[in-house]
Amino acid sequence: GYGLEVRVNAEKAILNAEGEVSFNPTPGLITSCVLPEDPNIRLISMAEEGKVVSPFYDSLIIQIICYGEDRNDAIKKMLDYLDKVTITGICTNISLVKRILRDQEFIDGIYDTSFLPKFLKRIDVNELIREIDEASGNDGKGLDLEELKIEGSDEIKVLSPSTGVFYRTPSPSEPEYVSVGDVVNTEATLCQLEAMKMFTPMSLSSFASDDGELYTSKQKYKITRVNLTSGQQVNEGDLLFVIKPMAAEEDADAA
Repeated sequence: GYGLEVRVNAEKAILNAEGEVSFNPTPGLITSCVLPEDPNIRLISMAEEGKVVSPFYDSLIIQIICYGEDRNDAIKKMLDYLDKVTITGICTNISLVKRILRDQEFIDGIYDTSFLPKFLKRIDVNELIREIDEASGNDGKGLDLEELKIEGSDEIKVLSPSTGVFYRTPSPSEPEYVSVGDVVNTEATLCQLEAMKMFTPMSLSSFASDDGELYTSKQKYKITRVNLTSGQQVNEGDLLFVIKPMAAEEDADAA
């Protein structure tokens, strides 16, 4: 017989400014989890409905081990099983794995350690990102700026895009990225979020809406509130900063 193992990670595919795809950990609450019993499948899993995937460890949540009569049979049985798996609330790499298992080069055994980057260059990664978002139960839509405006003021909230640990400095001995009163553009690093041993710098340009930019790059913003201290755990949607769009004359004065 033949054994095939798939490792399911709590990760989300994203595109950077250069158009390259990478995978960021996405800890959080699993809102539903369907892992059917199958005589050809063995599971090693921490995933279940209501379980929180912690930001403090690595992103592996399930090992799926499949038995087949030969390699092609194991691939087919694994695909059939993965089509029955449902996990929502967090993003996973299952959509990517299914694409790989259906790829003719993988089926033919023509691959080495350079397979994944080459594979990602020959597929529609935007479609892959949409598949991962949809499988998680996320419609893929970003926040609307109107939802972030603070009623009765001209201030805007900056919310955490994911669960993680908030850091205001690159290291304990270095200065904070920003402080109250600082004026920044959308490319300036505001903080870092750490999840599953990976640090992600966050700037206003890290956020996107359906129309592209969420915080327009055509103006600058004043930091009016920093809501957290370094080392605090945050959940998706928690308040990180409050900012105020700068009028042109205010921007000139600040300069």
